[in-house]
Amino acid sequence: MIADQRFVHLLGIIGVGNTLAGDDGAGNAVVSRLKEKYPDSTDVFLHNLETDPLELWDVLPSAKKFIFVDAVAGKPAGRLVAVSKRGMRRAWAPSLHNMDLPTVIRQLYLLRGEDEPEWNIWGVTIDIPDHLQEGLSSAVSEAVESLVEILSERIESEDYSVEVPIIFEQFENT
Repeated sequence: MIADQRFVHLLGIIGVGNTLAGDDGAGNAVVSRLKEKYPDSTDVFLHNLETDPLELWDVLPSAKKFIFVDAVAGKPAGRLVAVSKRGMRRAWAPSLHNMDLPTVIRQLYLLRGEDEPEWNIWGVTIDIPDHLQEGLSSAVSEAVESLVEILSERIESEDYSVEVPIIFEQFENT
């Protein structure tokens, strides 16, 4: 179980999404690619959150800082965006993790009686899926490649900040 780990990583990169809903799995695709590139990373905790956002209870003690990579509904698809931490709607409402990620994080830390760590949500805009299918559209796939490259540069340079790169657009979806 994740909570039993004794080592606290410097950074957690958490993919959020549902790979059965096509582009909604963009965050998971990013983290899966990073896991392939950095299978033995000790400083960075890589994890996919695919179902229940309350799984974060076990994940949060694993790192000092977090970048959550998630799909957000927005046009055109494939934009890299900084998502407000005040709250956000899920890109795909029928998702099993349709709870508001910022609210879940705040509430879990409140329950733990701990201060929140530094964290941010890095988003990829997607068209709202209207049916189940696996795989990413070409626009979202390109954005995933860009995110993998950006995060790889951070990992390799040991830059464990959660600050959103300046090339990201500010995205408000409350």
